[in-house]
Amino acid sequence: MDVIKNVLNSEIDRINRQEGRDGKARINGEFFVNHPWLCLAMLVGYIAVGVVMYVSPYMGMGWFIGFTAFLVFMSAMLLLEIKPVYRYEDIGVLDLRVCYNGEWYFSRELSGDAVKQILSAGSVSSHIKNRIESIVRNKGSIDFYDVYDLARLENQQQDPTRTAQLAH
Repeated sequence: MDVIKNVLNSEIDRINRQEGRDGKARINGEFFVNHPWLCLAMLVGYIAVGVVMYVSPYMGMGWFIGFTAFLVFMSAMLLLEIKPVYRYEDIGVLDLRVCYNGEWYFSRELSGDAVKQILSAGSVSSHIKNRIESIVRNKGSIDFYDVYDLARLENQQQDPTRTAQLAH
């Protein structure tokens, strides 16, 4: 289990570095580049609403400034992009982190090097190695959860008196 945990941790660290996953908020301007006509239409709509607010007798400059401030704030919030950091401890855990991170461990595949490291490790049981080879042969790849689940089940079978602990 320790070898598999170390391989999965190093693979997760590689993905985090490669994709710039640091959990920090950044402004992402791709929306403007990918949808320029939609941005222009939203600007025209803003100007039209602003004119109506400014001209109407029951609304004035105060409402217009408030509307503009709200629009700028909401636009900035919607342009924020946060790339969450993947962690080994999140694999197999179903709580609020899934809402933020998604179930990335089902869709992310292990690299060929990571699979080779696991298959060449002497401390990994032949049962796990055979199952990994079978999954790779059938699916063409193997994801994080498959490897994690195989190791967790093997660990439980070796020590049935211990309670199952997910993500540890």
